[in-house]
Amino acid sequence: MEPSAVRAVADQNGWIFFAQVESDPERGIFYEVRWDVPGGGTVHYILDEVVDCFYVVTRHDDRAIAERAADEIATQMSSWTLEEMLHDFDVNVYPAGWEKALLRLGAGAPIQDNEEVVIRVRESVQHKGVQVRQAAVWAMVYTEWPVFRDLLSTMAETDSDPEVARAAARATELFDRAGGTDQ
Repeated sequence: MEPSAVRAVADQNGWIFFAQVESDPERGIFYEVRWDVPGGGTVHYILDEVVDCFYVVTRHDDRAIAERAADEIATQMSSWTLEEMLHDFDVNVYPAGWEKALLRLGAGAPIQDNEEVVIRVRESVQHKGVQVRQAAVWAMVYTEWPVFRDLLSTMAETDSDPEVARAAARATELFDRAGGTDQ
């Protein structure tokens, strides 16, 4: 969806423009627009070059309000359903397609952990392709689900590729700082 179409949805919903961040691929910064939402919370439109798609993130102190906002936005914009993302993952058997589908699944996953997503991420952690295992780390970071904290820790200690192990270790630290343990 083009930014102008997103702006139209923002105007229609009474969102208040807060900031725009230009893309800087060298620094890993994606194009993002943020709006403040009347009644509290924020909406973020992000063009993610890693996942090669856009997504909208809603934030609010009350998770139920954020989820309702996300549901409402999904009815106003074309978006992938969870079922479509799972299907896209399942039909991609080659590493490049698998990686992209896995990243999209992580970025588009629901707020609460979902068994079908967890199964596919766990399967990807065992993949022989380094890019797929790296994408599995990113997918776990995107979801921010505590169920993945121990898996990331294990990858940090056991993955055969040093870059994947380092990424998993950094992700484990992020989970720990955010209180993302599953205990």
